[in-house]
Amino acid sequence: MVNSAAKDPKDEASNENEGATVTQAADDTQDTTNTEETEVTEDAVDTSDEDELDANKATDISEDAALTRDNSTAELTVLNTGKFVVGTDISVGRYVITGNGSGNLFINNEEGESYVNEILSGGDLGVKSVTTDIIDGDTIEISEISNATFTPAETVLYTDTLSTGTWIVGLDFPPGRYDISSSDGNGNLFIYDKSGWAEVNEILGGGNFGIEKVTADLKEGYKIIISGMNEVKFVEK
Repeated sequence: MVNSAAKDPKDEASNENEGATVTQAADDTQDTTNTEETEVTEDAVDTSDEDELDANKATDISEDAALTRDNSTAELTVLNTGKFVVGTDISVGRYVITGNGSGNLFINNEEGESYVNEILSGGDLGVKSVTTDIIDGDTIEISEISNATFTPAETVLYTDTLSTGTWIVGLDFPPGRYDISSSDGNGNLFIYDKSGWAEVNEILGGGNFGIEKVTADLKEGYKIIISGMNEVKFVEK
């Protein structure tokens, strides 16, 4: 199973300036008005600069906060076949999700975009588990399987392998430069930097549809997404 990553949309802004015509008969008034307008404009620029500095400070704090994880809201939950809403049917948090038998697991954000699309199974056609954060308002769909168990995930610093799911470098895996390969068939590997740019977008596993390995730098705060394969190996270079 091969998944595709949704690209983040980019906001576009445009500024339009309007000019005013002043008659020669109002020269004195024009000079006074222009002086006052210039003073107001300069004050506005100074305020804008201060706002920009505040925004940068907020970004720094946000990036630092992303490297901490409080999973106290997560609760052990079993969901049967059906559709469920995070925050109503299950608590927000980070979970290890396993299935009773073999079936489909979909998790969509509020925009309807799927960030988990897996076959849960202990056999050859799916993955044993999915580790991921679920957000308030997201939708979970479970089909062709009697139930799925959501177990609160502990934050552990792994050193050589990661399973199916979403992981943060610096929290779940140490930063460094690695050779990355699949030890469990073909699947998708995505690595995003802190701005959301995809540093790696590959099918691992070799054969006709994938590559044997990819070498990449994993920096603190990077996000790793593994899909369609149970285990990915990381060998430090």
